[in-house]
Amino acid sequence: MTKILLIALLLASTLSAEYTEKVKLPSITFKMAKDDNFKVMQRNCQWCHSYGYITNQGKQSRKFWNKSVVKMRDVYKAPISIRDEKTVTDYLFKHYGNGELE
Repeated sequence: MTKILLIALLLASTLSAEYTEKVKLPSITFKMAKDDNFKVMQRNCQWCHSYGYITNQGKQSRKFWNKSVVKMRDVYKAPISIRDEKTVTDYLFKHYGNGELE
């Protein structure tokens, strides 16, 4: 019992630790291609993640981008309407696609 109490006290002692120095977090911006479909992509994707998530995927096929959009909507419950699915996929493939459909 004393071991458990000692461990609990040791763990609880870290809860009162303070860091008083100012911390400046870096701001990272990702350049995205702008076209007529950019606002649709922005409105549907930026709710949950930064553009870095998109650009870090590398150049991918149309099938990859469509599966990603469907996964974001169906699995992660992103607010992507069925109507916007094609528009977002078209945008991603046009600017971040590798030219392959499959």
